[in-house]
Amino acid sequence: MPKLAKIQSLQKERTSNGSYRFRVRYPAGVVSQRFQNGTVSRRTVYKQKRFTSEREAREFITDLRREHREAGEDSHLISDGAKRALVLLAPKVRNRGESLESLISELSGALDALESISDPITGKAPRLLDAVQDYAKLIKPTLGTEPARDEVEMYLEETERRASTGNIQEDSARGYRVRMNPFLKSKISLHPLGFFSSEAGIRALIKWLDSQPGGPTNYNNYRRHLSIFFGWAVKKGKIPRNPCEQIEERRKKRSEEQEAEIITPEEFKALLHVAKGSLPGVMEDERWSPNLLAGIALQGFCGIRAKEMTRLDWKSVDLKEGHVLVSRGQGKTRKGRVIPLPDASLIWLNSVKERTGPVVPCEYQKKLSGLRSIMRNPSQLMRKAPGFVSSEMPDNCLRHSFATYHLALHKNEALTSRLMGNSPGVLRDNYEALVTRAPRLAPEWFNVRP
Repeated sequence: MPKLAKIQSLQKERTSNGSYRFRVRYPAGVVSQRFQNGTVSRRTVYKQKRFTSEREAREFITDLRREHREAGEDSHLISDGAKRALVLLAPKVRNRGESLESLISELSGALDALESISDPITGKAPRLLDAVQDYAKLIKPTLGTEPARDEVEMYLEETERRASTGNIQEDSARGYRVRMNPFLKSKISLHPLGFFSSEAGIRALIKWLDSQPGGPTNYNNYRRHLSIFFGWAVKKGKIPRNPCEQIEERRKKRSEEQEAEIITPEEFKALLHVAKGSLPGVMEDERWSPNLLAGIALQGFCGIRAKEMTRLDWKSVDLKEGHVLVSRGQGKTRKGRVIPLPDASLIWLNSVKERTGPVVPCEYQKKLSGLRSIMRNPSQLMRKAPGFVSSEMPDNCLRHSFATYHLALHKNEALTSRLMGNSPGVLRDNYEALVTRAPRLAPEWFNVRP
């Protein structure tokens, strides 16, 4: 197609009354014609505009050339009627939360898709409107037409029923409702469920997530629970896709990114002695509580979660066979797991006198906090005790230490993640960086003895 600068023309004409006027001829559009053999013919349509002065005519040409430079070679081929149609379309597009630019980009892709399904005999492609209407008829039965709020309530009721039958933990069911309550109370939940499978619905979800208080951690938690709900809706055939798969997690700021922290075998040994009450000065501290030894040993030697410890019974700890069973009802996940007990752990556990009923005392996690205070700020008598080493006892350090040392010792992600009740991906993300510092201490950790 010729360049705009070459196809413009300025002609001076004499009128019947003897005056002059100036005529500008310029391209105004393209007419396309499709033939039966599938070929398409296009020709440029020209318009003319007359001016009473040469200056006005040349200014008009200058404006056309500027538009050509800024908007591209084909910008001059958009007719005035097409421009007016875009202006009228703009409010409707804005109401959908989109822009003309994104709509035109999608239109271009849609036209390409239509060309790919043209009739092989006639070469004709279906009309875009016909294709969209046919698709709507096909997908309509699977799109949720009920308000999302009603579907969320149905989902929460189902999770609560599953909790009552022991399929999931009651804490998990309560957690789902707590996280979904802000969504339920917001206006966004009044949208039909199917709306959230659209691009506009995904943008609305992102906007809602952004409006929630808290930083990236809170954002990711809400996103995760919404994803669980929408995943449930997909399995039920209520919507065609999970919108949260199109929403990325938020990266934490560097100050918020806390690497999992571990303790040394020496600190672990001191902690076991303090928990046992076998070091001078421990009994003087009211924050200390007896019967913590088994919990500390099982967390450090087996990687059991503190929350799981509160559900564990001595019936699940088989000292003769050398393993501990975290059943489906006790663990965080639906699957139970059997964890071998290292020989060193058997020595500590056999020293526990009462081995019936719950393995740990009530308010175990609260008493762990008290034990942490002792380890961080020991008495003068404890500091002088042989074998005592103070420790900061970072949060969840026993489970983190088990994961790190076990992975360093066995170099088997699948095994370590199975014993911990995690996925290999979670294990890799949280502990891979620590493993490089652990190989030398790993054998020592699993051989800590009184």
